[in-house]
Amino acid sequence: MMSSGIPWRRLGVFNKTMHVAVDALERAIAFLLVVIAALGAVDLIVEMYNAVSERGYLTPDTILRVLDSVLVVFIVIELFNIALAYMKRKNVIATVMEAGLVAVVRKLVIFETNADASYVLMKAAALGILILAIGLTWYLLRRSGVCEPESAETASH
Repeated sequence: MMSSGIPWRRLGVFNKTMHVAVDALERAIAFLLVVIAALGAVDLIVEMYNAVSERGYLTPDTILRVLDSVLVVFIVIELFNIALAYMKRKNVIATVMEAGLVAVVRKLVIFETNADASYVLMKAAALGILILAIGLTWYLLRRSGVCEPESAETASH
């Protein structure tokens, strides 16, 4: 029989090198997500300080901007949790669903109604459908056992 010409030993070294490279990349991405979340939290504090020192109180627009910033930080934290679960080779479905839900809720919180009425109605309907779809998907996945809720002990380790 003829050999296929593939040096199997070198292929093993290549595979090991690729696994090490992917692991390093995953860790770098997780670190960057932590940095982004920390910078977002600092930005949030600065934004609140500037708003309060300017007027002495928070306006409704400022409150919406602050809530938007808080939810963006939550989304980044959820992305970090997805990266951690992925690196631990855990099921990431529930965490992805949580991140999607936070993202849609963020859009609802900062929902602007000063555009054309038909556009606002269409956008509200789309967000409502997204929330229903995510909720239904989450319910069905939990019911089928594909993504079990983590216990408090498991989640903290």
